[in-house]
Amino acid sequence: MFFMVKAEYGGPPLIQLSVRRTWARQVAAAGWAVLGGCAVLDVLDWDESVTPRRPARVRAALVWADYDAGTHGWRAHADNRDLRVARSPQGQATRVMPGEEPSGGHEVKAP
Repeated sequence: MFFMVKAEYGGPPLIQLSVRRTWARQVAAAGWAVLGGCAVLDVLDWDESVTPRRPARVRAALVWADYDAGTHGWRAHADNRDLRVARSPQGQATRVMPGEEPSGGHEVKAP
């Protein structure tokens, strides 16, 4: 992921992410551009057991910002993470962060 934040003339920050050529067709058109509050950069694995198929593992951009009252002002940070996608009993997709993996292969319940 290429990451850039621009905040000019007191306006809100603008975050630009560089994605693969297939992103518009495989991710955005399918409705998977945002998952659990994170921008999805790519779908790494698909769950083919359902129709239509849905993401089982994604590469997501974790973006966060903080304010430095010194000379820097707003500072933004980003990281790519490969995350598993879990489903609630109602079928709602949730991202599973590293360290949150359930033991014994059980599904994670959505809040």
